Amino acid sequence: MKNYQLRTSIRYLSSLIFPGAIPASPLLQANFRNLYFDVGWFGVTTGSALSFLTIYAARLGANTTQVGLISAMPAIVILFLALPAGAWLDHRPIDKSVFISAIGQRIFYLFIAILPWFFGGKQQIWVLILFTFLMSIPGSVISIGFNVLFASAVPMRYRGMVAARRNAVSAIITVITSIICGIILNALPFPLGYQVVFGIGFLGGLFSALHLWKVKPVVDFDEALSVVPVVHTIEDDDKSLVKSKTLISNFKERLNLKALKGPFGKSLLLLTIFHFVHFLSIPIFPVFYVKNIQITDQAISTGTAIFYMTMFLGSSQISNMVNKLGNMKATGIGIMLLGLYPTLLSFATDATIFYVASFFGGFAWSIVNVAMINYLLEKVPSNQRTGYLAWFSLGANAAVLLGTMMGPIIGNFIGLTAALFIFGILRTLSGVAIFKWG
Repeated sequence: MKNYQLRTSIRYLSSLIFPGAIPASPLLQANFRNLYFDVGWFGVTTGSALSFLTIYAARLGANTTQVGLISAMPAIVILFLALPAGAWLDHRPIDKSVFISAIGQRIFYLFIAILPWFFGGKQQIWVLILFTFLMSIPGSVISIGFNVLFASAVPMRYRGMVAARRNAVSAIITVITSIICGIILNALPFPLGYQVVFGIGFLGGLFSALHLWKVKPVVDFDEALSVVPVVHTIEDDDKSLVKSKTLISNFKERLNLKALKGPFGKSLLLLTIFHFVHFLSIPIFPVFYVKNIQITDQAISTGTAIFYMTMFLGSSQISNMVNKLGNMKATGIGIMLLGLYPTLLSFATDATIFYVASFFGGFAWSIVNVAMINYLLEKVPSNQRTGYLAWFSLGANAAVLLGTMMGPIIGNFIGLTAALFIFGILRTLSGVAIFKWG
């Protein structure tokens, strides 16, 4: 009887936190469950290795340019590999490809954990940059492949719900992990504490990949009816019989230039601008924390916990907001609010305003993290996702690369405080553009 009452209470609480659940088949429920476990375990990686990688580099003495290189390496690699990776994924099972790529990427957190045994402080900075470059090669496959896998495994009518719940699960696990890691870093000497943190990140990434393996594409007949047909003319059929194509025609086919036309092209441009202004401030944050306001690892972990806690609270209700406003306007509002993080942080002299900025930043990211990918998928034909999402990956990572390279240059020229204030305003303006013209 007690067990029944407990289960009933849990279901009731779940209905309050995650309203609007839609009944699903057992196969879809298995996919949803594994997607929740995947992001839960990856929340362990986020709260440990990902949260403290650039902080560790800053503790080793890295400057804004070196931190910028660590942040930019994934973008550099994806910039060159996005379209080839999309073409490669077109001819392979998406679930297996994403799993293998995830293992290949996340094993590097184990290598980072043992790095102090082989290299001194200054040498480690450059090895970290190299490792970030190498792990970004399989990461380029994941950046495209996961979105394709998610779209293939979760029909459109469930995506808002699943994305919101994944966001919430990620947030709460990241909060717990970041607090634990802060305690570890405070208790253990440098760099042993960071080695333990990166080891935890490796284990989280490994278990996350195992659950990705269990996510399987499904055929949704309701969605299949809305597929945009690919029309072949007689001339096209005749050309397909020609064994050798010219280099130019092959090149154009691989580029999939038609993806840039219509609503998708406009959305791609606006999201590329957002990624550029968003990443202007990313390489500045770790150096600003360590050198300007001189906060401790414990304070950083507390701020991270606040960020992800408000992200959790926002994620639990975001589906209602998306249902009322739509993914486009929700994305615009979320990005506008994201501008508060660097703007508020520019006024910080200690951890207090850092905590306030983290509070608003987490809530804003809960909106963007759910609405943005669904906003983009609305513009993509369901039978041509890989090619379209490859263009998104290419545009976003070109913007990330440019932003992470220019941010430190501007910050060093006008000062980190002034740069953060300006970059926050630019974030807000990019959100306004998406809200009005997206």
